[in-house]
Amino acid sequence: MRLLCLTDLHGSRHALERILAAAPTPDLILLGGDLTDFGSPDDAQTIVQQAQASGVEVLAVAGNCDSAEIERRLTELGVALNGRGLVCQAVALQGLSAMPPWLSRMYHFTEDELAGLLEAGYAPLDGTTPHVVLSHAPPRDVLDRTARGKHVGSTALRAFVQRTQPALVVCGHIHEARGVGRLGPTTVVNCGPAASGLFATVEIGEALRVELHEA
Repeated sequence: MRLLCLTDLHGSRHALERILAAAPTPDLILLGGDLTDFGSPDDAQTIVQQAQASGVEVLAVAGNCDSAEIERRLTELGVALNGRGLVCQAVALQGLSAMPPWLSRMYHFTEDELAGLLEAGYAPLDGTTPHVVLSHAPPRDVLDRTARGKHVGSTALRAFVQRTQPALVVCGHIHEARGVGRLGPTTVVNCGPAASGLFATVEIGEALRVELHEA
């Protein structure tokens, strides 16, 4: 299974067009939040439908620059993964929107709320492998260091990953922390800001292969 993973589009339809044209044909597109830059549900829907126009299934979570209203629209569109778990082409997927609290105007959840959403998404998967988590925020201390040197990832996500050991966590949020890292046996990829043409592809088979790209 090939995943096309992108986060932090911030409403850039042009960047999404470039990425879709440049990426190898995927089996599934994962949109990891900040679909908009404090935009509307209609703005988010435009991004989702542009990705869907490729003919590939799309799943998404919302980011801190999105909103609860956007989250509801993703649910109405049938692509929302926040607090949900499902199996797609024999791969177990679950999602986590938003981020830990930072600025009041941003879409966020407390760490306890994030932990609850992770458990809700994991419950229907029941140990199905391979297991992939799509999260806007990274786990604490992994690809979460800001330009000022502060680690701002989610402690709830870190604890969940350490306990459940998914094969892969796809995240974004911290633009300057793009890269591929590890948390125990789990591969973590911060895709970087798609608004700048950055994205990742992941091949899931007998082995896991992650590549970072620029369109």
